[in-house]
Amino acid sequence: MKTKNFISLICFLLVFCVSNVSASIVNSTTVQNIAAKYRLTVVEIQTSIKNSSGDTVETMGAGFFIDREGHILTAAHVVYDDEDGTVDELRESNQDKGKDENRRGKTYKYQVIFNGKKYSAHFVGSNRYVDTAIIKLDKLPSDEFLPAVLGNSDEVKVGEFVVAVGNPVGLTNSVSSGIISALNRRDYELWFIEDFIQTDAPINPGNSGGPLINMRGEVIGINDATVRSMDGLGFSVPINLASEYLERMKKEGDLKITPLGVNVLLKNFPRSSGFDDIKKISELLDWNDMADLIMVAEISKINSALVMEVKSNSPAQKAGLKIGDIIVKFNGYPVNDTFDLRVALLKTGAGKDAIPVEVVRVSEGRRNTIVFRIKFENRQKKTDEFHD
Repeated sequence: MKTKNFISLICFLLVFCVSNVSASIVNSTTVQNIAAKYRLTVVEIQTSIKNSSGDTVETMGAGFFIDREGHILTAAHVVYDDEDGTVDELRESNQDKGKDENRRGKTYKYQVIFNGKKYSAHFVGSNRYVDTAIIKLDKLPSDEFLPAVLGNSDEVKVGEFVVAVGNPVGLTNSVSSGIISALNRRDYELWFIEDFIQTDAPINPGNSGGPLINMRGEVIGINDATVRSMDGLGFSVPINLASEYLERMKKEGDLKITPLGVNVLLKNFPRSSGFDDIKKISELLDWNDMADLIMVAEISKINSALVMEVKSNSPAQKAGLKIGDIIVKFNGYPVNDTFDLRVALLKTGAGKDAIPVEVVRVSEGRRNTIVFRIKFENRQKKTDEFHD
């Protein structure tokens, strides 16, 4: 009996080892195939910015073809400086393609390196709220190129193998691999809307804008940021979050959010033992009614879009929103937290009139659901001018 068990154990270990070796070979082969394919897809982007004094700053990053027309998807911070005003100013200069693009006393010039050759490009559009942008070649490459296959980032699993392709410190078409470390990383306040894929695949300076690819050869993210002081900590924008706005970027240029005029709680408010949470909400809202505070604390465990400030003369104030209101629906989109509210604002766009906003208002220990119709002024402001 012991001999049979021993033989069975040996057989099991052999099968296990062979399976692991086979998996390693498959993964290695898959990475090689992906690397070969994406040599025809990934490009290096060189951005030259000359200011009015004649000084020039050059930055580099990566991008990848998304169609046969020469459109390239990348990270917004690779191709323009957010301090230089709206991207529409840059878009307007595209009338004469191939020429340098001017804005606020600075001259922008884009060079795309593909298969060892340089091509001029022009700016098309940007979604700076999630740090994505599109540029387009002025002339299609003479060599073969392949548009990327966009995957479904909603299906990504923690532990899944991935490949990152980019140009770290100018080393063109560098390939690195790793796994998905975590999903839905938020609250880093790098961009207005964050839902990062975390990976341990090395993402170094010059990789920004390049693709994060699954083992099926599909792009599931756009490499965006890394913590330089730590190895194995990189972040990518989910491709679903980026691709939802591709056509709008092509048509509208710089996507806009109309100011709502409120500040809301960034995270769900956890109940704590004792009354620490009640005390905190009391301080945030400047409320003293215990029944109302307890009810708001209970509701905000599930829905954290709690209005902490309403700006004077803002659309929110004019419609009747008040401090302590909890936003649960915006223009038909369900709102559970600040992330949902920001996405709803972006989906709604700028200059829209009479948007329905549903809130829960607590008063005298009772909760009431109220629908306001907020009329937005047809104007655009920077993100830091309106928060949420």
